[in-house]
Amino acid sequence: MDWTIKDPAQANHNPVVVVNGQAGKAPIKVDATIGVALTLDAGGSRDPDGQALAYNWFFYSEAGTGIPGQPVFSGGLVPVGGGGTAGEGGIPSAPEGGPREPAPRVTLQGANTAKATVTPRVAGTAHIILAVEDNGSPTLTSYRRVILTIKGK
Repeated sequence: MDWTIKDPAQANHNPVVVVNGQAGKAPIKVDATIGVALTLDAGGSRDPDGQALAYNWFFYSEAGTGIPGQPVFSGGLVPVGGGGTAGEGGIPSAPEGGPREPAPRVTLQGANTAKATVTPRVAGTAHIILAVEDNGSPTLTSYRRVILTIKGK
């Protein structure tokens, strides 16, 4: 909002995010293999105002594909009011002790650095998000999405 009341040179500007040499705002698509680590490098990112940058890489679990063998939806229509078996489209009760945690699709190392190492663990599609924040006033954040297509060995 400072751009509306200040000279553009006096306002804070969003960081420019570059991942693996690719500038822009479009998602970056990367082919990956289970168990083979890959580096995502945002070292080319910069702030137009020369401010320091902070990096945060994270796995966006809600995007991408479900766990193989455990479809997101199976069966027919769910009866009104829920219930029924999984084969009927219902939601079965959780096992004692609660539902088991699914295997992580990826693991991240160096999540708060310009270079993160991602190791795919499960086949499918995984989305990694990078948030780059400057230390201006107000702080501004830019985001970049990396979409991994993970294949088996």
